[in-house]
Amino acid sequence: MPDFVMVVVGCGGGPTEDDLSSYLVKCSGKRWSESTLALEAGSGLGALKRLIANDPHLFNDDDVQSSKALLSSPGVGPSERATEVYSGIRSFIITHGHLDHVMSLVVGAGSQGGPTKYIHGLERTIKVMETLFNGHIWPKLAARIGELAPAFFYRYRPVSPAEQYLQVAPGISARAFPISHGSSDQCADGTYESSAWFIRNDQSSREFLFFGDVEPDSISLRPRTRNVWKHAARKIRRRHLNTIFLECSWRTGRKEKELYGHLSPPHVLDEMRNLATELVLATREQPQAPSRFSFLWNLLGYRKQQPQVTLPDKELKGVLEGVRLVVIHCKATSETFPDGMSIADVISGEVRELVKASGLGLEVIAAKQGMTLGENAPS
Repeated sequence: MPDFVMVVVGCGGGPTEDDLSSYLVKCSGKRWSESTLALEAGSGLGALKRLIANDPHLFNDDDVQSSKALLSSPGVGPSERATEVYSGIRSFIITHGHLDHVMSLVVGAGSQGGPTKYIHGLERTIKVMETLFNGHIWPKLAARIGELAPAFFYRYRPVSPAEQYLQVAPGISARAFPISHGSSDQCADGTYESSAWFIRNDQSSREFLFFGDVEPDSISLRPRTRNVWKHAARKIRRRHLNTIFLECSWRTGRKEKELYGHLSPPHVLDEMRNLATELVLATREQPQAPSRFSFLWNLLGYRKQQPQVTLPDKELKGVLEGVRLVVIHCKATSETFPDGMSIADVISGEVRELVKASGLGLEVIAAKQGMTLGENAPS
């Protein structure tokens, strides 16, 4: 991610509430105060205060030319600086409406300074947010664009899967794809919808891919992740994308009926094989002349269904070299691990061993709360 700087405010999948999905992102060379995008909003001010107390330089603008200054003036305490950082957020991208992804956004509504903040999500996600800000669960402190509301309200910006990239923060655009997060009797089509997002630096056209919670395509009533891999493969081939954030909530051995819409290491390997397959197929693609109606079908979100191709392992060897997988959303347990290891270390280690044995060539790391990724970040 050389074109972005990301601070991991939280990356866990529960049940502890102090380390939930929350990532702050800016373009390299921009100040945190002018170009901050929030991916998810599980943990917020409380986690920020603790992280800044542990590392006062966490939100330095060291990647900004001729600037080595802290975001705020020296002597300002962690609480004030955390508020300043959070107030600088321009937009939130919410992959789905579960509480571990939106808690801080809800409880912090109306209390941050700075410009109007926008909530981007698929229409189903926005509707879930509207049920949270309904005056019963939480005061109505968010409104759709065009609806009369005070300036401190959040503004909803529903995103259609048929849309191309839209600007979500200065210098940053994003595109959303629907994915499946398990079965649900409360949803008309029987599946709970989550989303995956391509996040693009508009100046360099470099991107990274960020997944919300997702179940394995192999057991889903509506397998939709393969479509994301098709698009990712083309970007990897053009060297526009090399970093993927993907959840792995459970350890190896979890029964499929107890995944509850999440991945375990063997399923992550299956998904990486699917990505590698799409990358091989992308190199074999022959450009085709568009039909008279292809633009309209693409705009409306219709795609010709193609049979899923499976390639032998020998054709996938080394295909994902140069790609980095960041494992996120590991669910905490009561287990104690040796050598100070965390559940994220254990789960990412299991993924790493499977990937190594497969020969795909993929680099695997674990997201950790307080970690900085991108330019000037430790390797």
